Amino acid sequence: MKLLLTLLFISINILFAQSILKGKVVGKNGKPIYLANIYIDGSYDGGTTDSLGNFAFETNEQGVKIIKASVVGFPLYSKSIQLPQKEFLTIQMLESENRLQEVTIQAGILQANSSGKNTVMSPLDIVTTAGSMGNIISALATLPGAQVGGENGRLMVHGGDASETQTYINGIRVAQPYTATPNEIPVRGRFSPMLFKGVNFSTGGYSAEFGNALSSILALNTENTIEQPKTELSLSSVGLGLGHTLQWGKNSLTFNSNYTNLSPYSKIITPDINWTKPYENAAGEMIYRHQFKEGFLNIYGAYTFENMGLYQADINYPHPVPVKKKSNNAYTNISYRQNLGNHWTLESGIGLGYLTDKVLYGEVYLPNDEKSLHLKATLSKIWNNKIKSIGGIEYFDTNYQEEYHRQDLDYMYGFQSKMTALYTETTFGFLPNLIGKIGLRETSSNLQNKKTLEPRASLGYALNKYTQLSVAYGNFHQQAPTPVLKYAPQLDWLGAKHYIANYFYARGGHLLRLEAYRKTYNNLVKYNSVTPQYNSQYDNNGSGDVKGFDLFYKNSSSVKNLQYWISYSYTDSKRNEANYPSTVTPPYVYKHSFNIVGKYWFSSLRSQLSLTNAYVSGRNYNDPNQSSFMDGHIRGYNNLSMSWSFLYSQQKIIHFSVSNVLGASPIYGYQYADQPNAQGIYNRRPIVPTAKRFVFLGYFWTISKNDKDNQLDKL
Repeated sequence: MKLLLTLLFISINILFAQSILKGKVVGKNGKPIYLANIYIDGSYDGGTTDSLGNFAFETNEQGVKIIKASVVGFPLYSKSIQLPQKEFLTIQMLESENRLQEVTIQAGILQANSSGKNTVMSPLDIVTTAGSMGNIISALATLPGAQVGGENGRLMVHGGDASETQTYINGIRVAQPYTATPNEIPVRGRFSPMLFKGVNFSTGGYSAEFGNALSSILALNTENTIEQPKTELSLSSVGLGLGHTLQWGKNSLTFNSNYTNLSPYSKIITPDINWTKPYENAAGEMIYRHQFKEGFLNIYGAYTFENMGLYQADINYPHPVPVKKKSNNAYTNISYRQNLGNHWTLESGIGLGYLTDKVLYGEVYLPNDEKSLHLKATLSKIWNNKIKSIGGIEYFDTNYQEEYHRQDLDYMYGFQSKMTALYTETTFGFLPNLIGKIGLRETSSNLQNKKTLEPRASLGYALNKYTQLSVAYGNFHQQAPTPVLKYAPQLDWLGAKHYIANYFYARGGHLLRLEAYRKTYNNLVKYNSVTPQYNSQYDNNGSGDVKGFDLFYKNSSSVKNLQYWISYSYTDSKRNEANYPSTVTPPYVYKHSFNIVGKYWFSSLRSQLSLTNAYVSGRNYNDPNQSSFMDGHIRGYNNLSMSWSFLYSQQKIIHFSVSNVLGASPIYGYQYADQPNAQGIYNRRPIVPTAKRFVFLGYFWTISKNDKDNQLDKL
């Protein structure tokens, strides 16, 4: 009993000794500073500012103490304060003679974050964009340089195919970022937008920290803050969802689960799909966060089960082919950030992925599985107000195996890739209006007998505080994509060089971004069959060249409650790859793409209307009935989508959206028969959308102590 009272007494004293220090960090102009580190000197107590510059952390310290604040590009802030501090503390960072944040590299970078000079979209912009249906990939398609194939839903950047873009979560690679669907049915991103507060989308020239991608990096980042308790419920025309967040001390645990079944929806709005088992998806995500005294831990996990069956048209068969597919995908990501003192920071992480697909296509059974591992550690150092460096090491292990079964024919094939990479990059502040970045990456693999060395460099120059010019150069490599590498693991590295020039202007709610680029390819994969096959002959004799221009303009201030942006991309892509007999524009590239996105908030109706109009020019295709290769050209098409979000109450939302409102009938391409008919003609069928339009109706309800929380960031 005495021991219990003693422990209780100690606990009460500790409890009452704790105090919460709150404040805000701003610059000379009074604007908030994001991700500034604030800490009490000589202790482990501290925190990081949010997008509004606010911070709050608990401390047991008392008396006169030194509080310090640090952020890249500003001198270290230091001041004596009396603890406990009951008043709200305002910290104003002073300008230095030459600070790195004066200029930022814009070339090849598109940010969708809560702050930053590069930011072109906020997280809310991503999910409230009409036509996105809560899919990050679809929202990114409205940005310049990005294209999404209507028949597959995968992200393509600056004339490259979908395999040239890698996805990362908190700096760790995701081997399988898309859902599983049969051919000609678009996939979606696997991950819920609600868990990611920052998206860095590269259109080229990206950092030496990343590799094995010829065109682009899509980096998703969770927020390093402890979430507050809440419950989120959703009910929609395609399924239901449940999310819940627990918070205790410096810990939070968030669960998010969703169930989708297209069976009821297909009975109301009939798609052009002959289902035998309508698409079914059961998915769950979890993220655990813990705030240490000098570090932050994120543990992210996701699991998806998918099941479907249908009859799929194939020009080579007189009747539609029965297709069945089951998929299980599990992914775990653990990342940790530690402040080591003296402006040293350690970031480390591990990613584990496991995917199994079981596909039955007519008489052919194709089970496959992929296991992936990624280990990474990065050290960063702020040397002074002019120099910041990073350096790190990472290891990738990917094991892919597939089986082929048809009657008495059975065989197995695949690969195991083990890659190790070293990288370093330094940012220099040469002048108050000029910065540069130099990086180098070296990668080796057990499948290739040589190492790749990738130098990268960029410069940023500020004409004034509103206008910047940037240029970037980079050398990039990647292994052959899985559909080829599984048959020919001996193939050499594919290579590309990027040259980018960028103009960026941001002032008073207006943002203008212009970018010109060129990308040259070497060592592209060639084969002697219509599609990659087990007995095809492969080599690295392919090449390519892409030139283009991107425009992005955003206005959020001219008209009250109205925000809109316009994007245009011109892509001139010429490649000699696959089975091409010559250099041509590949069939997956749109030469012109144009998007207009508008959002208006009706205050009296407590509603937001969003409209997205997307136009793409027609793509090329090859008609074997013609003597010229890839000489066919499909007409372009226009797609208008809309959404309406009604705030029934602060925590209850009704959301309605429709894609392809005007009922456009695009043709994505043609499938030709493998053999000519009796008249010597190759028959064909058009590849078209499986549904003319998609209609979504949902109800979203948030329950929390903070009556202002809602799920607008999920729409």
